[in-house]
Amino acid sequence: MQIANWGAAIILQFAFCILHFAIPHSANAQPLGNEPATLPLTTDLDPHWLEAAKHPQTGLLSRNIRPEEAAGYFAILNHARQLPLAQLKEAAKSLQQERLAVVKRDPNFRFYFREPNAEFPTFVDVHRNPKAYHGRLVTFRGHIRRLVSYSAGENPHGLQQLHEAWLYVDGAQQNPVVVVCSEVPRGMTTGSDILVDFVSATGYFFKRYGYEDRTGEPRFAPLILAQRLEWTPPPKRAGILSSGMMFGLTAGVGLLMLGLLWRMSRRTRVARPAVTENLPTFAVPPEDDKPSQKS
Repeated sequence: MQIANWGAAIILQFAFCILHFAIPHSANAQPLGNEPATLPLTTDLDPHWLEAAKHPQTGLLSRNIRPEEAAGYFAILNHARQLPLAQLKEAAKSLQQERLAVVKRDPNFRFYFREPNAEFPTFVDVHRNPKAYHGRLVTFRGHIRRLVSYSAGENPHGLQQLHEAWLYVDGAQQNPVVVVCSEVPRGMTTGSDILVDFVSATGYFFKRYGYEDRTGEPRFAPLILAQRLEWTPPPKRAGILSSGMMFGLTAGVGLLMLGLLWRMSRRTRVARPAVTENLPTFAVPPEDDKPSQKS
């Protein structure tokens, strides 16, 4: 009896060993295509990408893209283009709610919340509290006055072309937000002196970008590294009347007016007296007798 039990135990152990080596463990199993599974990207940035944007003397304010900033600059642009735009916008919305709880307690922002439905003063908050936004996502809406494209230059992320937009938002007092992105909507007007409304951009605040205005005065603008510009112009309303119908209507009104004028002139001719022999006549005074035009 014991021998039979030992035999059954040995058979069960042998079968277990076969199954153990024949079937791979789930922890080591590879997905289809023999490619390693990748974790979804988050909106958080590597802190090393942001360190170089802090200037030793001026903090987050500097001109152009300095050589030491280039690695983080391209890495953030590459990171932004790999994330779903909805995920970027949701993170920006969460930061706005976080900042709303802070600025509503700040008496310096009381002016911006006079109306119950007042919009959050994003530009002003970024201007006054740049450290709170450094490396965080933010959304700006307004119109652009400048949109130029240029080669991205050498970079390790395969970025070929970049686009720079100067976006003007409400409450910024004609100060722009500089947006650099890797995509723009098809059909959007480009140039250095344009006007395109209904534009928005969601991106990472990189630093305060120094530049000179047209008078040579130094200024700075928030530099946003984004995935793309969004352009949502209102749909064009279809014309009520076609050009042919408008021409016909105009011609019809013109003919009607001519007919009315002809009838009025005919009635005037009929109402004139038929006999003119007894009408008084007036002699035309000679040139010398005419009243002088001089006072």
